[in-house]
Amino acid sequence: MKKTALVNGKIITPLRLIEDGTIIIKDDTIMDFGFKDQTPIPEDAVVIDVNQAYISPGFIDLHIHGSWGGDVMSASEDDLVKMATGLVKCGVTSFLPTTLSGSLTELRKIATCVEEMRKVNGGAKLIGLHLEGPYLNLKQVGAQNPKYIIRPNPADYLPLFTEYSCIKRVSAAPEIPGGMELGRELKRRGIIASIAHSNAVYQEVLAAVENGYTHATHIFSGMSSVQRVEAYRVTGVLESVLLLEELTTEIIADGHHLPPSLIRLVLKSKGLDRVCLVTDAMSAAGLGPGDYNLGGLEVVVEDLVPEIFEIKTQKGNYVAKLSDRSAFASSVATMDRMIRNMVEFVGLNLPEAVRLATINPARMQKLDHQVGVIAKGMKADLTVFNTEVDILLTMVDGQVVYKNK
Repeated sequence: MKKTALVNGKIITPLRLIEDGTIIIKDDTIMDFGFKDQTPIPEDAVVIDVNQAYISPGFIDLHIHGSWGGDVMSASEDDLVKMATGLVKCGVTSFLPTTLSGSLTELRKIATCVEEMRKVNGGAKLIGLHLEGPYLNLKQVGAQNPKYIIRPNPADYLPLFTEYSCIKRVSAAPEIPGGMELGRELKRRGIIASIAHSNAVYQEVLAAVENGYTHATHIFSGMSSVQRVEAYRVTGVLESVLLLEELTTEIIADGHHLPPSLIRLVLKSKGLDRVCLVTDAMSAAGLGPGDYNLGGLEVVVEDLVPEIFEIKTQKGNYVAKLSDRSAFASSVATMDRMIRNMVEFVGLNLPEAVRLATINPARMQKLDHQVGVIAKGMKADLTVFNTEVDILLTMVDGQVVYKNK
């Protein structure tokens, strides 16, 4: 039985910030936590002094296509290892590998790979598989490859869902033929149904909620907004998500996809409890600028932004775009960078920003009985960082998997 004590830290919980706090871990579980003078340290515990750094639950990324050279679409264990071992350097302790639209044969290969590889020693946890596509609306295709977009067919997806229990979320356009039936099936199986790359109008979004959809993928990206039809204004997915409490959503806070003003609008409309941060990262995340490939599409990674944008070019704050620069192509952000952006650009305090990467995604993915919060009996998935959100130490299941030297 291994015991570890993290001492001299600022512990972030959903309710408070515990200054000069201590966390006691037994094996893979948080045994106790609290103020230093109220939390005795077992004599046989290994003591780690974090020197007044912040201690938060490990970050959770529910939407990520790749990072650190690893690509989910490769259906390769080696690539998943690259992702898992790279992500802990960014404070991420759990992630949901996410596909792009591909052939059903490709998706089966990826699902097989994830199904067989739920744990990576020394890396972040694979909490399942997120299918983004192929059931999308071609009018909102974005950086998805249009040749793989198809309509939902029970003959295709029922065997897929039955065979692969690792599938935990599906992002789809509910308004396309078969989209509502798909939502009902996902709800029946306990799989998160998320509105994505959708051209729906308000009435169709309402129907989607009634048919099992509970989340909206990367708000403002790949979704319809208000339009005029014969002089009448018609509400789109964007406005519907902002309005409906039944829908949670996610933000790509990479300093490129959304300006601070729109992020503040989302938070003002949805509140701090119904929004999470996702990187939507591709394989180039963590690697730097250059030319890359995303699902067969040519991509350039750079840090240039137009003069009119609210945030000026920041060296090292890179973004992925299609090679003709007509659209963003996933992102190359890391979760620590996104939390830093939420504080620096949007004006949240650190505990508020951390909430969007911990307890909120845990609740949205129905994982909050295990991870996402520092509490007795929870898994000891923890991240230690300084005021600048430089990651100093990451723990997964009570084991130190990354330490900044």
